Amino acid sequence: MNDQKIGQVKGKESFFEDLFRNNQEIMLLIDIDTLEIKDCNHSACLFYGKTHSEMITFKITHFNCLSKDQIKKEAELAKNRERNQFYFKHRCRKGEIRDVEVRSSPVSLDGTDYLLSIVTDISGLQLDSDALRKENMMLEKVVAERTYALKELNEQLIAAQAELKREMLFIEALFESIPGYLYVYDEAGKLIKWNKKHEEMTGYSADELAHMTLDQWFEGDDLVKVMAAVEEVFSKGYGEVDANLITKSGKKLLIRSNGVVMTLDGKKYFTGVGIDITESKRLESELKKESKLLETTLVSVGDGVISCDKNGHVLFINRVAEELTGWQKKEALGKPIETVFSIINDSNREKAGNIVAEVIKTKEIRELDNHTLLIAKDGIERTIEDSAAPIIDANGDVLGVVLVFRDYTEKKQKLDQIEYLSYHDQLTGLYNRRFYEEELSRMDTPRNLPFSLIMGDVNGLKLVNDSFGHVMGDELLKKAAKTIVKACRADDVVARLGGDEFVVLLPKTDQLEAEEIINRIEELAKAEKVGTVELSISFGFETKFNEEEDIQRIFKRAEDYMYRRKLTESLGMRNKTVGMMIETLFDKYQKEMFHSERVGKLSAEIGNKIGFNSKDSHDLQTAGLMNDIGKIGIAEGILDKIEKLNETDWDEIRRHPEIGYRILSSANEFAEIAEHILEHHEHWDGGGYPKGLKGEEISLEARIIAIADAYDAMTRMRLHRNDLTAEEAIEEISRCSGTQFDPEIARVFIEMIENEK
Repeated sequence: MNDQKIGQVKGKESFFEDLFRNNQEIMLLIDIDTLEIKDCNHSACLFYGKTHSEMITFKITHFNCLSKDQIKKEAELAKNRERNQFYFKHRCRKGEIRDVEVRSSPVSLDGTDYLLSIVTDISGLQLDSDALRKENMMLEKVVAERTYALKELNEQLIAAQAELKREMLFIEALFESIPGYLYVYDEAGKLIKWNKKHEEMTGYSADELAHMTLDQWFEGDDLVKVMAAVEEVFSKGYGEVDANLITKSGKKLLIRSNGVVMTLDGKKYFTGVGIDITESKRLESELKKESKLLETTLVSVGDGVISCDKNGHVLFINRVAEELTGWQKKEALGKPIETVFSIINDSNREKAGNIVAEVIKTKEIRELDNHTLLIAKDGIERTIEDSAAPIIDANGDVLGVVLVFRDYTEKKQKLDQIEYLSYHDQLTGLYNRRFYEEELSRMDTPRNLPFSLIMGDVNGLKLVNDSFGHVMGDELLKKAAKTIVKACRADDVVARLGGDEFVVLLPKTDQLEAEEIINRIEELAKAEKVGTVELSISFGFETKFNEEEDIQRIFKRAEDYMYRRKLTESLGMRNKTVGMMIETLFDKYQKEMFHSERVGKLSAEIGNKIGFNSKDSHDLQTAGLMNDIGKIGIAEGILDKIEKLNETDWDEIRRHPEIGYRILSSANEFAEIAEHILEHHEHWDGGGYPKGLKGEEISLEARIIAIADAYDAMTRMRLHRNDLTAEEAIEEISRCSGTQFDPEIARVFIEMIENEK
């Protein structure tokens, strides 16, 4: 090859280098293995906001919003020619995220595999389709020119020297990687030149393409459009058309083709590039749908939405915003935002700042605090939640602001209620442990010395809960809370720590004053009752005099003092409560009193017969007397019900042994007989309740009480049937001997009754 030829080749090489560097399309050369950007053109630097030297220090993962693994998979698809068209979100200058279409094809330079990627910003595709078509037309014209130049360059490079081989391979790879198929048709419409992409996109082999004509690719209206575009190319020098191309498989691809006239050896050809825009059109259609959906959503969304331009004039207002502001859409449009969206600070009633102006200035999202009031046109005030976001175009300029707000009034009320509950005990209304701990820390200062702390514990709460249920127990706690508060001063802090424990914080209070407060509480408590249960609270206190004393040690000493007092006060209260329960039961149901007395007497007589000493007989008589104390916890109306009891009623009555056990076991005086009360309805054969015990698993005392209870019930306590005679009752006990009753005790009892005749 002579010097003239080499010069021509180098000139072509410089031409294509300039074409790459200065092309308006965004072009990147990417290392497939490392994903490093090896080269880029000036358009890429402008798009990503980086210098060329900065760009080649980055990997494509810096700009692509996908994960590294996802990007690697997409690169492999392009490398293997499985796909060449991709849609990503790229991070551009100033951190802006743009939708891009990327067409990538593999190239090999010096034994290294690269991807040549042409990036197209499609974020504004649906907004400026005319500009996009014009841009595509220019690109396709350039591509057509490249095609012709490549053909000529390929012929010249066949004989090029070895040092030009790398440049030649680069140029070939560049044109083979163009995202679309290249074509050259003669005036008769015969395809005479194409690139590899042409074969891949259409499915035809090179041999088949060599016999293809233009009219074989299209049909119907598409063919008419294409032929008209070809005529335009020959008459005007260029042309462009969108038409459905039929591939070998019969599949149709929407192709955007452009063409220019090329003259070679006196013959005219038209050449250009065809790009598959099927996906682009689909995306454009989806974007239009999304735009319509967004508009519909903004109109129907449950929040108020107002948009305004960069001068703060209202452009859009939805239905909810109309309702909240009192401004109709036709009235609001064009008005200054501060006129329609009038807000003040809830705490000081001063006019709030112009949030729209602030967003336009800072280009950042802003939110109002929760103390903002919206003043409607009719003067109605509403607490609102609000956020404002800038509308930014592709160049980073603010076009306007969108305000989104909602009526916060009800939510604020609920939050206020939640805040109240977070610091208050829900049952008593007193402060809770959380508030107490914060307040204790706040009040533990020298200015509050002497600082006293009272601990209180309600006596007998468990007994009341077990005997009468938690509803009555809750009433006892509420009574205690009201009594303590009534006796305390306005500045004293009264809190319920949980369960049956209360605490009172007394700033600037010495020991004598603390004792006086306890005395007032105890005096008031004497007059309080819940049902038959008297209110009893055990107290302890301690006073802090010196700043160096640990307040937690003060608390512990007050608590210890309270527990020492509770050991005696609580025991006496429980014994007293049990006695009052018996009196209440017998006062309310006199038949129960007579029945219990007879059961106690009969039980003692049986005990004497089988060898009980006087103490054991006395304890047995007491147990018999209290055998039905658990009925104090039975729902009212069942014990004296005239009608026949239903199964629900019987289930309620069957609870009385367990209730009685809990009552008696809580009082030391009666703890020994509690087990007998629990078991006195168990059966010898295991068919009783509540535990289903049988035989000698049942205490001897309980087996005795069971017979005495049954005999008296049959002869004296039958509400719904006539009482049995003594003989009939004895016969029934004899019949149930060995099943319901202990056979030996039944024998002794029967003999005892018969001997009394």
